[in-house]
Amino acid sequence: MPAATVQSLVIAGLMPLLDRARWRSRQVGRSVLASFTTHLGPARDFDAMALVNTTDAFIWEQPERGFALAGTGIAARITASGPGRFDDARTQLQQLLDDAIVQQESGAALHPTPLSLAGFAFDPERPDNVAWFGYPDALVTLPRLLFTRSGSHLFITANALVAEDTSTTAVAGNLAALAERLIAEAIEPANEAAPGQLLDPGADARESWGESVEALTSTIATGNPGKVVLARRVTVESPEGFDPRAVLHRLRERFAECTVFAVRSGESCFVGATPEMLVSLRGRRVRCDCLAGTARRGTTSEEDDRIGAALLADEKERREHAFVARGIGESLAPFSANVHHADEPGLRRMANVQHLHTPIEATTDGDRHVLELVDALHPTAATAGLPRAEALALIREQEPFSRGWYAGAIGWIDADGGGEFAVALRSGLLREDVATLYAGCGIVTGSQPEREWVESEIKLAAMLYALNAVPQQSVGVQHAGPLQTGRPERTSQ
Repeated sequence: MPAATVQSLVIAGLMPLLDRARWRSRQVGRSVLASFTTHLGPARDFDAMALVNTTDAFIWEQPERGFALAGTGIAARITASGPGRFDDARTQLQQLLDDAIVQQESGAALHPTPLSLAGFAFDPERPDNVAWFGYPDALVTLPRLLFTRSGSHLFITANALVAEDTSTTAVAGNLAALAERLIAEAIEPANEAAPGQLLDPGADARESWGESVEALTSTIATGNPGKVVLARRVTVESPEGFDPRAVLHRLRERFAECTVFAVRSGESCFVGATPEMLVSLRGRRVRCDCLAGTARRGTTSEEDDRIGAALLADEKERREHAFVARGIGESLAPFSANVHHADEPGLRRMANVQHLHTPIEATTDGDRHVLELVDALHPTAATAGLPRAEALALIREQEPFSRGWYAGAIGWIDADGGGEFAVALRSGLLREDVATLYAGCGIVTGSQPEREWVESEIKLAAMLYALNAVPQQSVGVQHAGPLQTGRPERTSQ
């Protein structure tokens, strides 16, 4: 679409809303959100991931579904902390939307707008870590501009917080000019990813891991909890620095069936490609993923099938998977009497791993907000354990670091309270020339330190590929197996 047309669309649509918002601000005595959404036309070469290098960027892309969200800047920012963070964030967001002046043109009715973008730390009771500065316990934002790509169509939402003394002409002009510039930048080709190097964690790391696994299995043997998820972290360096857009492109290329995401805060960028949906809410329909139990991919289709069959028959992996399915069902029960899933798990295959997978569906007992469900579900037994409180206490005891947003909840919320959240797995925090990557393993009766270490390396391989990283000679993610070159088949029951 020509730049002049984009500017005229944004200015013409937004100006009357800004004027109305300024009048309402005068009436209510506080700033009011103005939001305008329109269809820009064919998406053509628009690359949502190009916006990752802008201020306060938020990228959410599901390549296989042809759906992407790319937000930049912050029109409104909501934070919350502590155990009540989900409810607090939801209350603040609803207060903002109750006053809002919104126009969504009929051709842009994918979801009720404005969409909010949100992320939540794994554990709000874990002490803050300086590395995660800028990523609070709960963060909900309405971006200044949000581009939505659905199939071949491109939409834009312009948001502004308006006070009674706001210059509406200046706000509209600035947003229109920004939209023009970003659309131009989004069709420019991406750079290649600079090489990175996985640093040797040292012999102590493996020894410490083994001691933690053995301590957890001993505790589990007493009967409570039944499962605990233990995480480890590694460091990758790149002398040339990491380009988040190049990293996202490699994730999109190899993991198109996953949700590829990025959240930028200052000089840091949290990126990943997660296979696991925490919860989706559309109307009263709820969908969740139970994803637990992991094996590598084979080098041939015959070997791949053998590994998958062995995973399906593995008693320890099936037991771990059952803990997660049970936990999700118990979390959804207060919201629905109609929770259902298949009796047996299937396989979900990514480029480098395959998981036991059970989709879970439910119908809510009335109107619900997606953050109510996130609050009930997070963290699932796939990332914490079961029972949750006992598992979290052991994680705080055994993990010598804060997970930050790793394994937290990340997603979006529409104006009616629907939305979708993923579990922020297969991820890492980029800070200029250093990246910190995380991977976790479910520890149950029968878990063995070496086997769990191998599983963690399989999971780390996804982000190591994205960072174009090679191990130091003494280190290896040697058990990860080759990344598949084609798009793997996905099966589930």
